[in-house]
Amino acid sequence: MSVWQLVAVGLVILLGLIGVLLPGVPGQAIVWAAVLWWALADNTPAAWGVLIGATALLLLNQALKPLLPPRRPRESGAPRGTLLLGGVGAIAGFFVVPVVGAILGYVGVIYG
Repeated sequence: MSVWQLVAVGLVILLGLIGVLLPGVPGQAIVWAAVLWWALADNTPAAWGVLIGATALLLLNQALKPLLPPRRPRESGAPRGTLLLGGVGAIAGFFVVPVVGAILGYVGVIYG
């Protein structure tokens, strides 16, 4: 696989990751298609292993999606004060534990 093909696959994966955040864009399918493209072009056991892992994650995500709570906490009936405290906990957690602290802070305050 040439360098330009790797760059193109990387850009398609980036487009898919951005598509996960934008409504109406099938980001997961785009990322999976880019991994498929890479696995077909590279044709190594590692590439096929990554494709199998990406496929398993995609199917697991599709199976668990109906079980997750609504995306907007306000629509689920969460009070505004709870969401505000969760935001403060996320900011504090971001500085206390780098990388994952914001998620831990938000979830910890909401459940606390």
